[in-house]
Amino acid sequence: MWLAATILQAESRLEIVTPENGAVVNAGDGLTVTIKAPPSAFHSVSVVGDGPFALSTGLAAPPYQYSYPIPAGFASGRYRLKAAGVTASGETVYSDPIEVDIERPDKARKLQSEWQSLTLCDQENVPLLIWGVFPDGSKIDVTRSRRTAYTSDRPAVAVVSSEGSVSAVSAGKAKITVKYDDKIIVVPVVITQSPAR
Repeated sequence: MWLAATILQAESRLEIVTPENGAVVNAGDGLTVTIKAPPSAFHSVSVVGDGPFALSTGLAAPPYQYSYPIPAGFASGRYRLKAAGVTASGETVYSDPIEVDIERPDKARKLQSEWQSLTLCDQENVPLLIWGVFPDGSKIDVTRSRRTAYTSDRPAVAVVSSEGSVSAVSAGKAKITVKYDDKIIVVPVVITQSPAR
């Protein structure tokens, strides 16, 4: 039984061969996703994931290849995707996920934040929204970009995740510094004590 399951798993293996895991894609360009699958192992093969890769129409035969236009105004950041194959028995098999990083090829002229300042109760969590304003005048969401870094000057008061989510820790004041390439903005944060219930 174990050997039969192992053989079936090996025969039903899906793999995304392009792009490579961690590939950087310029916003405004296209992206081709190519999937390798054993001959006749699947009724259909598709791509599922975040953002532009939410769900594709299944292909019944090779080549299993999908083309995605990436608009110039698309939000910068990391997007996960994986291949999905449906077997003759109706079982869905997934490939290992990969991540692509969609980024603007040019540098922003300035940064803007949805919040000029934040006031939170302790234990509250609020995501920042950060835009880059680019030379062509476009305003692009760069909150989740790999080129965006977040730091808190007082982590005992407020911490910030690598994707810009601010969490209140204890009452006090802190400053969240956001850096995108060479542009920097600071968002002041005030944490107040939750009212007693």
